[in-house]
Amino acid sequence: MAAKLKRTDFEEPTLQAAELRGLPNRTLVMAADDEEVTLEHTVEMYRSLPDAELAIIPGTSHGLLHEKPELCNAIIGEFLTADAISTIATVRRANGC
Repeated sequence: MAAKLKRTDFEEPTLQAAELRGLPNRTLVMAADDEEVTLEHTVEMYRSLPDAELAIIPGTSHGLLHEKPELCNAIIGEFLTADAISTIATVRRANGC
């Protein structure tokens, strides 16, 4: 099992950013600030999704849901129950990108 987890950590997922561009759904991308997945990769996935919101949870690792469950649950809960808001100084979503 340890070998399988190690392989997964270093070889998967194989999903490419280009594959995300066609997803029409509003998506929450959430990650830790001290994560196995690099922040650069997380931001690339976020930027590839046409209607994404990004949450980086401070002071957490890959176990962010266990390390800060209240914060994660609040962010996920709001995302699932509230409509997206129109932001005041949007840059990324201003042009539908």
